[in-house]
Amino acid sequence: MNENIKNKIQELFDSTPEGVGVMFGNKIRNGEYTGEPSIVFTVEKKLPLSEIPSDQILPSSVEIDGVTYNTDVFESGIIETFACPSSVTSGCYSWQTVAPGNRATVRPIKGGVSLTSQNLQGYVGTLGFLAVDTTTGALVGVTNNHVVIADAYYTSQRTLPGLIQNETNDSAYQTGDIQPSSSSLKIGEVVRYVPISSAPLYNQVDGALVSIDQSVMSNSESYKQFGLSGTSVMPFATTAEIDALVGNVNVSSSGRSSGVKQGSLCGLAIQGVSYVTGVSGFKKQGTSTVAYFNNCISFTRVYPDCLYPIYPGDSGSGLIANIGGVDKIVGLCFAGGPTLGIAARIDEVASQLGIQSWNGSTPNFIDLSSKKLVTTGGLSSEKTITCSGQTLWQVGLINSISTC
Repeated sequence: MNENIKNKIQELFDSTPEGVGVMFGNKIRNGEYTGEPSIVFTVEKKLPLSEIPSDQILPSSVEIDGVTYNTDVFESGIIETFACPSSVTSGCYSWQTVAPGNRATVRPIKGGVSLTSQNLQGYVGTLGFLAVDTTTGALVGVTNNHVVIADAYYTSQRTLPGLIQNETNDSAYQTGDIQPSSSSLKIGEVVRYVPISSAPLYNQVDGALVSIDQSVMSNSESYKQFGLSGTSVMPFATTAEIDALVGNVNVSSSGRSSGVKQGSLCGLAIQGVSYVTGVSGFKKQGTSTVAYFNNCISFTRVYPDCLYPIYPGDSGSGLIANIGGVDKIVGLCFAGGPTLGIAARIDEVASQLGIQSWNGSTPNFIDLSSKKLVTTGGLSSEKTITCSGQTLWQVGLINSISTC
């Protein structure tokens, strides 16, 4: 896949009816992957051709750089964020007969286990994996911003008379299945996140970092994924490796609600890359909104007719692919529907959050007493500012003044 294909996918998304996503993917025929590269459109529900208005009929083929690609239409259901409201948590996994161990209190901590925060009590998601802050060398936990952040939108897209929310003091808990979370379950605090942009702007990452207390981790265990067999230290996949993922059926994940998804029967397959779609469920000052994402990874079950490649509560889980015999983290899962999951590419996650993969060596740890709060007047569209040589991240609205 090249930039011209990515540009064409974006062009197609911009010209398709509302609610249609577009990706470069693998054509499915009779419930099986054909291995044929194609342009895939995702729709909430497939309709007979006779019921589709003539101006909304999708093309049967698309030409890019002189190559003709057949198209495919994939029924995805509604694409939405997948943090689970714990007030109705039994409904989030009523299809299971035994709750997976991902929902337990797991020590030493590792990827794939339940997570919540003080500011988002009532919702629970997944701690995806541990990584290293590239600036400080400190160990951090990686998850979605909608798992631990009450309002992740840029403050420039909020209104001052509206609800004021911030992340100046937000504890992270594992397990988040216990409400309210006990102080003994605290593993750290939210330290930063990638703010969300409203339409017509596009996002690439739904991601946040939490500090990790040294007492809850182990150098020999915490790089693993809960319940996944054979996982060891996992590097981040490169951009070229992610671009070449289409058709990889050796993909796995471990999430708080659906547990382990691994192997030829229960595992996952990459459905497409460079996915462009709208995602509902992001809260802006208490109101659920749709945010638009591009350059994402989509995945489904190895058997496309099987349900739940991702499930409410799995938001924040890592997406792992075996590439050349090596398990590598390729994405951070954040949304989906009954048959399709969506992950932010790990190269985008690493770049926008400022992290690198952890090799299991002895890390540094964030000193929470050293956190510094600076406020600026008005609303801001800047993710970071520089103050006295330090990079500070936007963390919300506040009614106080503490200038640089």
